[in-house]
Amino acid sequence: MGLVEGADGGIAATLMGMDGISVEQYMKAGGYDVETVGVEYGKVIDEIRKASKLLDLGSVEEVMVATAASDLLLRMATQDYYIAFVLGHGSNVGKARYLLRKAAEAASSDLV
Repeated sequence: MGLVEGADGGIAATLMGMDGISVEQYMKAGGYDVETVGVEYGKVIDEIRKASKLLDLGSVEEVMVATAASDLLLRMATQDYYIAFVLGHGSNVGKARYLLRKAAEAASSDLV
């Protein structure tokens, strides 16, 4: 994915189905387990979607998780697919979010 290479500090990304199956993934050298990250955080997206629906807040578009090791952006491409994007600390999160939004729009077109 050009997404990872386009963002300073980009480490890995995966396009995943809500069923936990990876459609496409890309990792920079170093072997980051982005598929497991995507599967586990997919469960989180599902819970956030349920809470948003219950609270009548509208559909979830993007979630950011900051951890001690890295930052993770999750963005819905369609109702059934999302992109998980892992960034190193100190990355330009604004640019990463922009690139992620563009990647999700492109994936949405490809998946429909």
